[in-house]
Amino acid sequence: MSLNRNPKILILATGGTIASKSTDKGFVPQISGIELLQLIPEIANQTRVDVNQLMNIDSSDMQVSDWQKIARACQDAIEQKYSAIIITHGTDTMCYTASALSFLLPDLKIPIILTGSQKPAVLSDSDGPQNMKDAFCVANSKLKGVYIVFNHKIILGSRAYKMYTQNFDAYISRNYPYVGYVKDEKIEILTYPKILNSKNIPNQDVGQFELCPEVALLKVTPATKPEFLSFIGKSGYQGIVIEGFGTGGISNLNHGMLDEIEHIISKCNIPIIMISQCMYEGVNLAVYGVGDQAAKAGVISGNDMTTEIAIVKLMWLLARTKDMEQIKKAIAYNFCDEITDDL
Repeated sequence: MSLNRNPKILILATGGTIASKSTDKGFVPQISGIELLQLIPEIANQTRVDVNQLMNIDSSDMQVSDWQKIARACQDAIEQKYSAIIITHGTDTMCYTASALSFLLPDLKIPIILTGSQKPAVLSDSDGPQNMKDAFCVANSKLKGVYIVFNHKIILGSRAYKMYTQNFDAYISRNYPYVGYVKDEKIEILTYPKILNSKNIPNQDVGQFELCPEVALLKVTPATKPEFLSFIGKSGYQGIVIEGFGTGGISNLNHGMLDEIEHIISKCNIPIIMISQCMYEGVNLAVYGVGDQAAKAGVISGNDMTTEIAIVKLMWLLARTKDMEQIKKAIAYNFCDEITDDL
């Protein structure tokens, strides 16, 4: 569909379950954004709604370069004076994309809404049409920033977490209140989140959409060996996010692990961020000795960030600075309500 001169709302279609049809290989994205819109006449009959088919993939195939492509398309739409952008997206990595857009699109004056479904929109019992209707309600609101709208909830993009694989109530807002709810086409907004301010971005000479994809995630277990961390450090990664135990514990008895962590940080200049495997609250490395030792080895607290936002934030920072002290300060800084102040 060609873009109108003065459109109001843009749908960026990227695929996902909402755009899928059944095949002999399972559900595969096959429906275009225009076809998807036609399945929802309440929306299709609205004027000044345009569609941009950006891609049509399963969100499990989404790459860092795809986040950048989506961000650029959003920026183009903002410059074309769209009043809101709705991104139809697969549910499995929607939180990653929402996190990336939260950092790649500063100073937002419009809502950017990601939505999708747990069942394809072509099915009679799909949750897709209702999620789309709710997304359009939010698109017509006064909210600014990046959000996931799903099962009547409005969730800040930097705090969204997928809780269920099949349940329609797929997402929760982790360590942050719900921004609001949509019910019977009426919106209840409970809070207006902080939006990334371009003045706070480190090293503004770097391009807006730059990310360093070389960030690894390690979820420690009682059986994790230091050699595994050593392998990550030697594999070209420039940053590591560790999911530790509880408030940020790593085995105190496995001295090789802490030695390897200290080596990677001090000798290889690779920052390591600690977040918690627990669903709620977050990391406080000062509570237990195991956390204190991790901090003394140079591990940076990720506070109560989600895994997705911690990874994206580190990618974003590493594209702008390799200075360990700057990264440490920036990880602790609250750019877009992705982290709780003074936890």
